[in-house]
Amino acid sequence: MSHRRHISPVSIVLALGISWTVAAANGSMNWRLPAGKNFPLVGGNWGNQRHSTLDQINRSNVKKLGGAWMMHLEDGKTAGNIQATPVIVDGVMFVSSGLGNIFAIDARRGALKWKYRSDATTGTTTHRGVVVAEGKVFAGQRDNTLIALDQASGTLIWKTRLAEAGRGFTTAPAAYFDGLVYIGVAGGESGVRGQFGAYDASTGKEVWKFWTLPGPGEIGHDTWEGDSWKHGGGPVWMQPAIDPDLGLVYIAAGNAGPDNDGQDRGGDNLFTASIVALDLKTGAYKWHFQEVHHDIWDYDNSAAPVLADISYRGQPRKILMHAGKTGFLYILDRTNGKPLVGIEEKPVPQERRMKTAATQPFPVGDSFVPTCPEAGSVPAGFKSSCIFGAYWDEPIVMSPGTQGGVSWAPMTFSPQTKLTYVAANIINSAQSIRRQVWDEETQRFKTVGEGTGFFRPGGQPRAGTLTAMNPTTNKIVWQKRTKFPIGTGSGLLSTAGGLLLHGESDGKVVAYNITNGDLLWQFQTDAGADAPVATYQVDGEQYVAILSGGSGFQLSQRGDSLWAFKLGGSLPQAPAPPEPPLTQPPRR
Repeated sequence: MSHRRHISPVSIVLALGISWTVAAANGSMNWRLPAGKNFPLVGGNWGNQRHSTLDQINRSNVKKLGGAWMMHLEDGKTAGNIQATPVIVDGVMFVSSGLGNIFAIDARRGALKWKYRSDATTGTTTHRGVVVAEGKVFAGQRDNTLIALDQASGTLIWKTRLAEAGRGFTTAPAAYFDGLVYIGVAGGESGVRGQFGAYDASTGKEVWKFWTLPGPGEIGHDTWEGDSWKHGGGPVWMQPAIDPDLGLVYIAAGNAGPDNDGQDRGGDNLFTASIVALDLKTGAYKWHFQEVHHDIWDYDNSAAPVLADISYRGQPRKILMHAGKTGFLYILDRTNGKPLVGIEEKPVPQERRMKTAATQPFPVGDSFVPTCPEAGSVPAGFKSSCIFGAYWDEPIVMSPGTQGGVSWAPMTFSPQTKLTYVAANIINSAQSIRRQVWDEETQRFKTVGEGTGFFRPGGQPRAGTLTAMNPTTNKIVWQKRTKFPIGTGSGLLSTAGGLLLHGESDGKVVAYNITNGDLLWQFQTDAGADAPVATYQVDGEQYVAILSGGSGFQLSQRGDSLWAFKLGGSLPQAPAPPEPPLTQPPRR
């Protein structure tokens, strides 16, 4: 069986044929539908579509949007990266800070109801949000634990250890379906064996666990050389997508480890850089598609997959979309993992010492960022290559490179326009070998020699793209070049009011016209608005909310503010913070 392509022992779920909008027979919450009055999940719904049916704020009146309220979450403390999406349930907002603390806030007035202080704070945390169900607030913590808080009081109900402390960490928002909480563990470059699991919402007890690095006798184990599978990465950075009707949960598994040294892990290294479909109730493997074979570029699958039902060549199809760091949009039939439009295996440059894969998957259609360095962007004295360039000891400049394309900035699918909208980075990267070997004593990778590994040469341009793509063709419908990189930032939210909402690294929250990407409104906060936007309704009024706290990845101003906006809001704009640089700073 070839591991260059999807493996598809499809289960009998294909015969179900249940509509995405039909309520579940077991009576669980119907988060199949796009968000409306509530914004119940960081992805808006189980399919991570990040679309809202609210249209009170729309293209005709968005210029009247003003500040409704603002609060500082951490009394001016700015540790960590602020990347959480507000979750709003029945007028209460639940949000987490870069310190990993969790808050419940009156979503109409901005008044604090309770605050849970995490006991896993490291000062450099990334926390991407929570999920609320069964009267509890579920959240992962940096120390590889999953906690459940009382929804009304913030009191700790239970805590479960996901993995050994110090072996990776947890940044993903949890997901929920029918009594189970789903979450994975991250840290691919630190020597983890990636995992994703389901936990009983009442007790925290583990129900099942899936290893993204298969052990002996498991599908994909033969794609690892020797014992390299034991610490070869495969982290799960973001929340999964869930299709209750097919009975499947879809995860994006990340980079291989060591991240840019392939010498000791020959083979395709499944399930790194892959989309994997699992049985919702048992965790049994159903299918996978690998986007990058034998990853030596840190082309991490760090964005959440998005589900949609579309018409393709006159037939209804259930699809999964995933935007990669490669700059490509991968579109699959989510029932079996087969490419919808087409994905071609093409030969790529080779470096025998790195055990490079002979071919790589290239989706048919358009890339949403350049896959080769743009003219004049390569510094003098550097070699250059397009995507999947082979390298050794001489640095090669490539685009999009690590944290190019899409990293974790969420995309959105609009059921109205039937288009997908992608926020991406254009930042060249350089790669050369950094020799890393496994140290049994420290249980970590140890760097041997003076190799450079991944870096960004100083003076390189930093920009991005905002792109509307047609999932039936994988072609660009329209595209705007953005001033700042946006693939590691706020991402996008679409609304029935014809808007795309986004936070900029210069502190501005903006609304774009969904039909062409034209700017319609902007409002200055006091720090990098690099977290995802949410929208909700309380007492008949629609609000827009965002955390503005900056991010080291975006090189933006740090802060700790939470903003909400509404039509006629009178809270004034904040003074503009310093803008992020438009070229890469010199290496330190």
